[in-house]
Amino acid sequence: MALPLEEVWVNRSVVKIILKSIKDKPGVAAQLFEILANEGVNAELIVQGPSSKGRTDLAFLILESQLPKILEKQEEILEMVDGRDISVDKKVALLVFYGGKELSKRPGVAARVFDILAQAGVNIEMISTSLESLSIVIRENRVDDAIIALRDNLGVEPEGSYQR
Repeated sequence: MALPLEEVWVNRSVVKIILKSIKDKPGVAAQLFEILANEGVNAELIVQGPSSKGRTDLAFLILESQLPKILEKQEEILEMVDGRDISVDKKVALLVFYGGKELSKRPGVAARVFDILAQAGVNIEMISTSLESLSIVIRENRVDDAIIALRDNLGVEPEGSYQR
């Protein structure tokens, strides 16, 4: 079955930030991303975990060049979100699969991509979908393996900042 994937975009120049055990109440995410926006930091991807006992984890990707701005505001951010900890992971990469409007209409696209990556031994750390795209975060040192597996199985070539 041909999948409705038009292109794959890869970015190795991202950093994963996880705010652990933050307050789960209205306005916290708005305040957080307003602070970041005021510093010129844009989140490339945002994923919030499920809430438990009024707390949640919030993970997001930023460009590596913006990391110093986050580190400067680290204490202010943790205090504002009443978070327990912040982790920074520079060894990740973002893969975005674009499929146009057909992506959301075709069951099994995500399952097929996930299976191809699993068969290649590539673990997915974060997942986000929209009507037209599927975004995943993997270890940066596994990008080549992921791209080879996706090319061999789907015939898609990466774009963006993919470099061997």
